[in-house]
Amino acid sequence: MSAVTNATDPGAAGSGRDDVLVDVQDLQVHFPVHGNGVLRRRVGSVKAVDGVSFQVRRGETLGLVGESGCGKTTTGLALLRLVEPTGGRVVFDGTDVGSLGRGELRSLRRRMAMIFQDPYASLDPRMSIGASVEEALRIHGLHGDRRDQRVAELLETVGLNPDYASRYPHEFSGGQRQRVGIARALAVEPDFIVCDEPIAALDVSIQAQVMNLLRELQRELDLTYLFIAHDLAAVQHISDRIAVMYLGRIVEVADRRAVYDEPSHPYTRALLSAIPVPHPGRERGRQRILLHGELPTPQDPPSGCNFRTRCPEVFEPCDRVDPTLQACTGEEHRCACHLYGVEGVEVEPSHHPDARGVAGRP
Repeated sequence: MSAVTNATDPGAAGSGRDDVLVDVQDLQVHFPVHGNGVLRRRVGSVKAVDGVSFQVRRGETLGLVGESGCGKTTTGLALLRLVEPTGGRVVFDGTDVGSLGRGELRSLRRRMAMIFQDPYASLDPRMSIGASVEEALRIHGLHGDRRDQRVAELLETVGLNPDYASRYPHEFSGGQRQRVGIARALAVEPDFIVCDEPIAALDVSIQAQVMNLLRELQRELDLTYLFIAHDLAAVQHISDRIAVMYLGRIVEVADRRAVYDEPSHPYTRALLSAIPVPHPGRERGRQRILLHGELPTPQDPPSGCNFRTRCPEVFEPCDRVDPTLQACTGEEHRCACHLYGVEGVEVEPSHHPDARGVAGRP
């Protein structure tokens, strides 16, 4: 699998650039903050995404996980230029997305799509679901007088009765509305789909059905996913690799199995320790890692490591040196933490990863 770094690293181990569909390099999205005066001068910036780099290979699913407010959704929107990046580059299949004009961007967006978190808010309540799905076909001039037939095919593909095309969003359950959202994303026959917490608003029983549908579609249509979620348990079942994000930065990335079996960053271990274990005895006996304090504001992130204000293993270098992603338990398991050393800084033995045990692992 490819490596994910917080700095542009074209030569990262295992990058396999011929297989890379999406290459994100030092992506930044900063929103201006203005004062309350008459002139509304700019007084700062909200660093929603602050130097994120990763690659997504063709046909894989990269899970992007973190707390609410860490910048996951903004990252996904920036890949499609639904929000404009402040800095960095997004390269899609060899094309620099940021360099494209409006017409070129529209053409490229035929190959990219997005599934939104709230299936009701993402559908126009005044349009039938058939019209909502057809809208994408009309915008891109696809299928001509076969559009009604194509809409019926898409609804059937996602498990809905084609006869439902004339119905409106309020007539469907949440799971059915999300299937409509998936059909709309598939309408332009994309190669890459950003799935922005597509199961977060659904009942648990429906979540599994939607994830199974996404996996089936990926196999049948050779799709590539960026799957955004706040729940590590959910992404375990759909992702090939997992990137953990905290306060606008990626702090750990590895193969799915490595993240669950050998979590390296204290934040990842804390997230995993919050996952309930479906066994009463093991649930009572396992150790939980509780993060103290509030999530810092991205307008004024901490100096050094931005996780240090909540980290249970913080030590001296953390407040002055910003860690970068580096190999920890394997070349393709990378972690941004001083527990694994930093150039010019000696790590105290008590904080060495081999000495910390497995506290917090479910």
